[in-house]
Amino acid sequence: MDHQYSRSERFEKRRKNTKTMNILIWAIIILFVVLIAFWIFGGDDEVEEEQTEQNTSVDEEDHDENEVTEDEEEQSSEQEESTTDESTEEEDNEQESEEEHVYESDEDNVVRVFERNWDPIGTEQEEPHTTQFSEGTQDREEMEQAIIYATSMSEDDIIFWRLESGGVANQVIGTVTDSAQQEIYRVYLDWIEHEGWQPKKVEELYENDQHPDYGSDDENEEEDTSEDDEE
Repeated sequence: MDHQYSRSERFEKRRKNTKTMNILIWAIIILFVVLIAFWIFGGDDEVEEEQTEQNTSVDEEDHDENEVTEDEEEQSSEQEESTTDESTEEEDNEQESEEEHVYESDEDNVVRVFERNWDPIGTEQEEPHTTQFSEGTQDREEMEQAIIYATSMSEDDIIFWRLESGGVANQVIGTVTDSAQQEIYRVYLDWIEHEGWQPKKVEELYENDQHPDYGSDDENEEEDTSEDDEE
């Protein structure tokens, strides 16, 4: 009896141990499956989260770049507008300075009169200025350059017939023609301190009134008329 009882106890104990082992094995299997599932699905979530963060970062960078680009475009546009306004203003000033006023004159020998906002010719002379008409002086050379500037005549095809005082201090009147005597001008110059001679007015003439033969035809006509009257 004792022998049988011992066998029964051993069998029961073995059965319990087997059951426990089975439970442990199933628990390990379940835990392993859970770990694998977590690794698979949890890893995907992390990847998606990383991708989402990367996409967000890229979107923010693109947004920042777009903002920078828009700011640069606005600045560039403002600079272009400013440059355009400055260019337009400069062009207007140049147009105004180059605008020429032409009108008729009551003087018999004057065809028309030209006036423009000419700039002073510039000077190498020091103040106080003294007007000098003598050939070869710096003042005379600057007068001639101012007259060439005002008339737009060629330096190689201009004859200076007379340069004289305009009747007031630092004013000069010059009479010039081209070599063919087809262009005849009287030019008025004013001296601007530290800036040189400035053309003020140009008169186009019918005849060169500084030529030695000027008026000789009229005298001949008068002599002819007088002779006719005597006859």
